[in-house]
Amino acid sequence: MRKTNLEEKHETLGSVVKVQQVIDFMVLGVLQQQGKQYNNQMEQFILRKLDGTGVNNAYLTTRLQFLYDKGYVIRWWEGDKRYNRFYSVTDSGVTYFLQLKRELPERVELAQKVYRQFDAYLREFDVH
Repeated sequence: MRKTNLEEKHETLGSVVKVQQVIDFMVLGVLQQQGKQYNNQMEQFILRKLDGTGVNNAYLTTRLQFLYDKGYVIRWWEGDKRYNRFYSVTDSGVTYFLQLKRELPERVELAQKVYRQFDAYLREFDVH
């Protein structure tokens, strides 16, 4: 027999804050603030802003490819083509950034709430 008093799911843990949106926001933000950047500069920016928490280089490259494919950034080579692929934000990238700027604060607030609730659950296992 099926239970009829099941909790209603409002969100899934994986959708509370999507890491890719955080990375996209940070990349587009630094490109707007500081102009053209290459991959390593953006990675270092993220490390500084998040106090040593970074992003896997391959994952950052994947997000940069996504942003390029969507037309949110342009990219080009300068000098030594092995290392100097630069990125710059486009007008549609600014539009996407502004969309994220509207959506992310609510998502971050929800994530903080979920982590506070999870922290409370963890404390149930503290030995006194």
